[in-house]
Amino acid sequence: MILILAIALTASQPVTCALTALGDDIRDQGPTGFTVECPADHADAGAIQSAAEAAIARVDLPLPHQRVTNRGNRTYHETADTLLMERGQGGAWRPSLGQVLVRGVPAFPPRAVENGARHMLCALALRPAANGVDPAPDVQCISNHNSTFVIRLLTGAMRETAGRYRFAPVDVRYCLDEQVSAHATVIVMPGRRLEQPAPPPDPSALPNLCDGG
Repeated sequence: MILILAIALTASQPVTCALTALGDDIRDQGPTGFTVECPADHADAGAIQSAAEAAIARVDLPLPHQRVTNRGNRTYHETADTLLMERGQGGAWRPSLGQVLVRGVPAFPPRAVENGARHMLCALALRPAANGVDPAPDVQCISNHNSTFVIRLLTGAMRETAGRYRFAPVDVRYCLDEQVSAHATVIVMPGRRLEQPAPPPDPSALPNLCDGG
């Protein structure tokens, strides 16, 4: 994972705060919010706690209602349990850059499996706004079965998943280059044995979508 920043990072020592996700069904719909608790024994504890709470309050949550089709497409989520805080260049505390608070776990499109795809390897370029959301993530996917139709399915599924990412909000423009992979497990009937795995595509074939801006 490569972090490309618009400004130089400060050298301050980060402070780790504990995050707790709120919500009825974290794996399905996703969190409705977070609570944060920063170390009380830090010399600047009050300022850190206040800045962390203000940052979390800016995150665009809860997630919008998820579309679930009759073909079983569904997105799951992972949530962070820590928030790193650091001093910015002006001396005020802020979240460290590039922290993913909610990560969408890609769901392999069933129609891509039906058309021969067994691997889903995608490059992402994520440029979070001040509310922790990238409104238009860049996505490029490859697979072991690179038909135009399959790639369109994988790219669309990953773009929708990436749109559900939530970042710790900062007033700094930056681009996070990330690779995401998923594979399909296919059970062969009768006998219910697993299909022999297909070789995965070469990750070096994916571009860095943050290059050039």
